[in-house]
Amino acid sequence: PLGLSASLVTISHVIINSTLARAAEPETVIASYAIGLSMLGIIERPAILLRQTCSALVRDRISFRAMTAAAACLLIGMFLTGLLISYSPVGRLLFRHLFGVGDAMVEAIIHVYRVLMFVSIFSGIRCLFHGIIISNMRTKWLTIGMAIRLAAMYALSLVFIKTGNVTSGQVGAIIFLVGMAIEAGLSYWEGARLVNTLPLKKEGHDIERSGQIFKFYRPLLLSSFIAVVIGPALN
Repeated sequence: PLGLSASLVTISHVIINSTLARAAEPETVIASYAIGLSMLGIIERPAILLRQTCSALVRDRISFRAMTAAAACLLIGMFLTGLLISYSPVGRLLFRHLFGVGDAMVEAIIHVYRVLMFVSIFSGIRCLFHGIIISNMRTKWLTIGMAIRLAAMYALSLVFIKTGNVTSGQVGAIIFLVGMAIEAGLSYWEGARLVNTLPLKKEGHDIERSGQIFKFYRPLLLSSFIAVVIGPALN
């Protein structure tokens, strides 16, 4: 189920790109979405790593509380960073100088990212509860969640195409956001149910504080950051 859900995730971008290809100026629209998505890839990375961290460290409700507190700090930081990129000159400077985007494209990319910044929050919620689902060997729910997400994204893409509203890269961001929100909701539903079955304190499991979570988490983040900047640089 893990392998299948990881393979299915690529279909999300096929759905979005094939929808954006129907715009009047598809090259510009797809480029604005791709560059906004590249920025998301950098900002979202801390959220993705919650999956591995949670599956490795959470074995009881006390450790889950510590994990939740750490995740909340990360998500708040990601949201504030998204606001800074979306609504301050910092975002325009990053897109112009880090990504080398021309002035004509910057505003379109900013509009895309104003939607995508919420994707990172739902992604963090999804990955937090994915960790619980994986450690409890309920991986079929990852595939189920992904299948429902793709169905919803495809249905929404058809609505945009049929109504002729594929006018900007923001359409792709909206489709992605709806799909991620649905998957996060399903992951929360199953993950929260599993949390209630955990013991309050597992004997021999000493994870009780957020500081212990971050001690495990920081090396993961530093190592993954090196790899994650390659894609955005190419885009």
